[in-house]
Amino acid sequence: MAAEDFAIVTDSACDICPEELSSWGVRCVNLQVSDQAGNPLASDNSPANVEAFYDWMATHDELPKTSMPTPLDFGQLYSELARQGYKRIISLHLPEVMSGTCNCARMAAQSAPVPVDVVDLRRNTLAQGLLVRRAAQMRADGCSADEVLAALEETGPACSICFAVDQLDNLVRGGRVGRATGLVANMLDIKPILTVGPDGAVDSIGMAKSMKRAVSRLVKRAEELVAELGPLEGYLVHVRNTKALEALRAGLADKAVAFTELGVRQVGPIIATHVGLGCVGFAYIPPRG
Repeated sequence: MAAEDFAIVTDSACDICPEELSSWGVRCVNLQVSDQAGNPLASDNSPANVEAFYDWMATHDELPKTSMPTPLDFGQLYSELARQGYKRIISLHLPEVMSGTCNCARMAAQSAPVPVDVVDLRRNTLAQGLLVRRAAQMRADGCSADEVLAALEETGPACSICFAVDQLDNLVRGGRVGRATGLVANMLDIKPILTVGPDGAVDSIGMAKSMKRAVSRLVKRAEELVAELGPLEGYLVHVRNTKALEALRAGLADKAVAFTELGVRQVGPIIATHVGLGCVGFAYIPPRG
């Protein structure tokens, strides 16, 4: 291993499955999801775990509990990577405004045997995944750790996710939407359209009456982003809503939106806990170079 080689670490809020992360050479520390009694529901983003979690949500009214990794979890991984010969680690995580995960990584970094750059990406789910993918691509192309960090700093603000929520039940249970508001929205079939803003917090960018109109609004948002940022690439994402996803794909094609699809990804258990079944959207990033 060359002296300048560096490891890349992320967390499971990136919603990339373990096999794909492994193919990128990225290590992952998992957040955990459990029921209210503390029984584990999902330990990672493997397809089988994701589908089993969706099945559980479809048959239970309770809101699952999520828990972040501990500093010990990070410390053990950082030490393992150091033993493998890595001289530096870049640790890329979901926003501090959403989770204490980043702070736990920082605590572990203080006593790690090699330097660790802990980065709050201010993005989660597949937008976080796109930034992790970009870091792995750059490393594979021979870029240094400093070059990767600079690129993430530059590209991060132009990378995010836009999505429509089908049912507000989990947002209500989690206290993110008032019960009365959620009841009225569900009765009127109103679909909030959300994004992750520059500070890493979830922002509203509109609403639509019916999922069909929500998909049209997502296509319009993609057009607006391309007009602002130039051509984009990214993932189409959903929580068990292939019908809306195919409508979104067709809408992007019909409007000839300069969005290169990198594939379809399902939202993992950590984020699906909050957005619930039926969510659909797209994660985007400007292409390299």
